[in-house]
Amino acid sequence: MKELTLRRIKHKSFSEQYSILISVYKKLFTDEMLLESDVEKTLSMVVLFMKQTDEVMKRLGYRMALAYGIKTNDFRPLYDISLNSGVIPIAALISNLEDMPLDSGYYNKDSFLTNMVDSYIDNFRNGKIVFTEQQYVLNAFFDNNIKKTTTIVAPTSYGKSELIISAIEKSKNKMICIVVPSKALLAQTRKRVLDAGIGWVTKIVSHPEMHNSEYTSSVYILTQERLTRILNQDLDVCFDIVIIDEAHNLLSKDNRNVLLASVISILKYRSTETGFKFLTPFLADAESLNLRGGNYESKNYKVNEYVKSECIYIANYMAGNKSLEFYDHFLGEFISLENKAEDYYTYILMNAEKKNLIYFNRPKHIQSFAKKLADKLPEIRSKVIDVAIKEIASSTHEQYLLLYCLKRGVLYHHGSMNDAMRNYTEYLYRTCDEIKYLVSNSTLLEGVNLPVQKMFLLSIKKGLGNLKPSQFKNLIGRVNRFSEVFSSNKVNSLKMLMPEIHIIATDEYSRADSNFHSFCEKVMGVEKKDKDIIENVLLDGTEITDKNKYEYESVMTRLENLEEGITGVNDIPRVKTKVGLKLLENNISEIDIFDCEFEIEEKLSKFLNENKNEKISDSNTLMYVIYDAFISFIDSDSASGRNSLFRLKSDKAQTFYAMFLDWNIEKAPLPVMIQRFIRYWDSLPAQTPVFVGSWGDTKKEEMHRVVFTFIKLKTISEKINLAIVRIKEEEDFFDYVIFRFIDILNELELIEENFYKLAKYGTTSKVVINLIQNGFSRGVSEMLLKDYHHLIEFNGDNVSISPKIHEQLEGNGVGFLQRYEVSLNVINPK
Repeated sequence: MKELTLRRIKHKSFSEQYSILISVYKKLFTDEMLLESDVEKTLSMVVLFMKQTDEVMKRLGYRMALAYGIKTNDFRPLYDISLNSGVIPIAALISNLEDMPLDSGYYNKDSFLTNMVDSYIDNFRNGKIVFTEQQYVLNAFFDNNIKKTTTIVAPTSYGKSELIISAIEKSKNKMICIVVPSKALLAQTRKRVLDAGIGWVTKIVSHPEMHNSEYTSSVYILTQERLTRILNQDLDVCFDIVIIDEAHNLLSKDNRNVLLASVISILKYRSTETGFKFLTPFLADAESLNLRGGNYESKNYKVNEYVKSECIYIANYMAGNKSLEFYDHFLGEFISLENKAEDYYTYILMNAEKKNLIYFNRPKHIQSFAKKLADKLPEIRSKVIDVAIKEIASSTHEQYLLLYCLKRGVLYHHGSMNDAMRNYTEYLYRTCDEIKYLVSNSTLLEGVNLPVQKMFLLSIKKGLGNLKPSQFKNLIGRVNRFSEVFSSNKVNSLKMLMPEIHIIATDEYSRADSNFHSFCEKVMGVEKKDKDIIENVLLDGTEITDKNKYEYESVMTRLENLEEGITGVNDIPRVKTKVGLKLLENNISEIDIFDCEFEIEEKLSKFLNENKNEKISDSNTLMYVIYDAFISFIDSDSASGRNSLFRLKSDKAQTFYAMFLDWNIEKAPLPVMIQRFIRYWDSLPAQTPVFVGSWGDTKKEEMHRVVFTFIKLKTISEKINLAIVRIKEEEDFFDYVIFRFIDILNELELIEENFYKLAKYGTTSKVVINLIQNGFSRGVSEMLLKDYHHLIEFNGDNVSISPKIHEQLEGNGVGFLQRYEVSLNVINPK
């Protein structure tokens, strides 16, 4: 018989058989009862599909066996399939079910066959964990190629974090660098490495200032920006192993990922012996990550096991509708279901599990929805929540919206919350049973692991476009991670293998022209072949055309100026001034450096002459020089100028950021900053539109973007919550955008030394700065030195803190926010 494929069984020549499949299949995923004849047909089709060589047909057979088991509590077919297809944890779980053991006639624990199968399963045990067949092979592959360049493509839950720990353990006294895409993932990775208690790891470098050129063995955990600074400072530094986490980001053309590709190119150029480890949850082809002219061989391993099989629902509440459909991504069918929920809030409450993630694209929508959802829920009595509310209120404001939501079991999480608050949010959601709902966006896409049992998407967008297939699959992969599925021997654990994903269309949060059917087919349809979208000009798979030629030449020019000989091209232009080189080192792409470097140099010389060679020592002068010497050379029509930096052309903006820097220097706590923001807004004329970025609700006549608001029309509570998010966003703008120019001025010796320390660290104290450079905030650094100095030991730039600090902090009633920060930087032997 000719092999079956989905396309063949959908062909008109199979119309009768296909209609039988559809009839039975619908019953598996709805409340409709299975007749005895349906059971026979179902199991016959499962056997038939599992015998095919086509991978999609095998997955369809597995999906039907799983759905059949969940519907009938007969997991014998799934048990056989799991054993034969290498999904060993499922077989182990079924054989040890506490609330519904296998039929004794089929699975007799005392039989020879059963003991033989159990012995086979034991081969895949690693402590308390049972690996799948490909997990087992993956770990062996990684260990056997520890020194070589490898690309690992493995879905969420396959233990990529454990691979990182394994690489460190097996590379004693080597130089290892782990590159992560965000500060949140940096903190999480740092904590994992610390908690692993690897004997030879005595120091983890996570800031450029912690680097010492004399190090010959150490672990570095850095973002690409921090690693760039180290490469610029130390032209000889190189590594034995470089691990790129979330490596799929390299495909993107944004500035950060072009910088990441540049960093990899430099490291490879400096040492041909460096082994790179590219780790990613999704990638169609490992060769998509090949650098242009990279000239290195990569060994690749891709996991293609099918374990979880999602159920996609579309609830449409747009334009007065109340429809509900089940989308099957194998058959491409949309099956109509009865929807008993009158509105989408009720729909979520009716379908919610104990832990639910609600996805939005925009932080503004996250907070507005969280408030409305909390309005519909009763207050919760919980000591844990009461303690959290008290601590958060004392460090922010008692009218902080997060507190209102938290009291009702709702949390939210987005990039406009400060790091400490996001850490606390994750901790509370993870550990507090009373908290059922987390409203978030793509900040959770990269490596943040939380318990999620159901997901509701009220937006299908990420940024300006729709979620790509890889992004959508990565997002829904967060639901029912293996560690949660296989944590107990209950039938409900098997039900978790079919996580529910609910896409909800609403007038309030969806575009009127959104096509949810088309979206589902594009991101989940099994007949759609996955294809990597390669846009990074430094990757081999990106075609250089007239559209990206200028960007490509600019990137190559920067690389050649930083690392002579790296491009192999002789006629690349070279910067002629020190300031030009510093601009390239700091990745200032907004300015045409070769066209402007002499004028910039002249402006800086003029400033020194007019000030009798006195260095910059106050915030107002600093902001003026940054504008005059750098920002004024940015084209006002460019995207970068329009979006951020060019706002500094305004005297008022320069004054504001000078004031903002002074607040940080004087150690103004967040509650004080909030009050100062509100006082500043209240001092403005009544009809003054205030720039608030993505939180805006109006626009200026000459602008297209809705990034302003009339602040005088806001209630005091609205002002407080707007101030909280705007303080974080302004801090980010200052730290990641403006401070690049402050660093350049400092490297050119134009800033007075103590003023630079105040601007960067908020202090001139050497020991406080030392602690900050070792990963602590200024506030926690000062607390540790004041109250726990007896547990701290300084040895040059190295800081050693006794693990006893954890017990003493808890015993002294120090709050979670400070204790958690310490736990990120000091090993806890518990």
